[in-house]
Amino acid sequence: MANLNVCVGIDAGSNTSKLAYDSKLIAELKNFDLLKLREESEIYFDEPVFSCVVALPDSYSRRQRDDVIFSAKKSGFKNVNIITAHEAINLALNYERALVYDFGASRSELTVFGDNEILENVIINDVCGNEFDRAFSEWLSERFTLNLIDKKVLLEKAREIKIFLSENDYVTWRDVNITRDDLERLIHFTVKRAAHVAKRLMRVYNPESFILTGGCSRIPLVRKIFTQVVKDNIEINESLIANGASIKALSLTAGDKASERFDTAAKIRELRGNLLELEELLTRKQKDRACR
Repeated sequence: MANLNVCVGIDAGSNTSKLAYDSKLIAELKNFDLLKLREESEIYFDEPVFSCVVALPDSYSRRQRDDVIFSAKKSGFKNVNIITAHEAINLALNYERALVYDFGASRSELTVFGDNEILENVIINDVCGNEFDRAFSEWLSERFTLNLIDKKVLLEKAREIKIFLSENDYVTWRDVNITRDDLERLIHFTVKRAAHVAKRLMRVYNPESFILTGGCSRIPLVRKIFTQVVKDNIEINESLIANGASIKALSLTAGDKASERFDTAAKIRELRGNLLELEELLTRKQKDRACR
């Protein structure tokens, strides 16, 4: 029987995945590897972990969800619960009125949450990490005359440099310095366009907060532009979806423990009833003997 004492939350991102427990980020991987995530959770808790809540993009089909469940069970998770990214965000927000920009790898999504429902949802497919990588790889190809290099290899290199430049001013590649400014010039216009959409939604719905999440929220230019748009109301939370999944996971284990307590209480009541019956039987026998 599976150990239900621990249930972890997982954010299944496009290029990265995150593992969380009780709104605390435990691990982050560069891909979606459920076996590795389970191993990371068991290292963290120092005990077997068999239960998880996986937050998937809302665009996932039924077949894609079934594939994730199959993969999770193959990785050793016996109890797998699937929720959408929107459900996870709602839980993390505790249903407050907020505008969330999930700036991910495959697309970016602005969603206004309020009154336990989605008030508006705007998807921008061409403003995302993958598009940044594509534009950057093309720039690298032109800059270094790399037409003979495999495009997939160059794309992966562009992604690697992009991530490095999120925390550093420059990187040296092929004896040439590539600066953060080089990358920012390529993506500035598209980020600014997304920021104008956010500004319109802020004006229309006047949310309590603006939260920037997703892998691209680490890019300094993204943070700078959106901070200018929403002034001092911005909150950066890269693990928002994972946190929401972990809150759901915690509620499930709390329910399991409550059920266990209920079962234990029922057994105690049954035992007490049996003891009372036994006591009554003994009393009757003693009275019978006294009458004789």
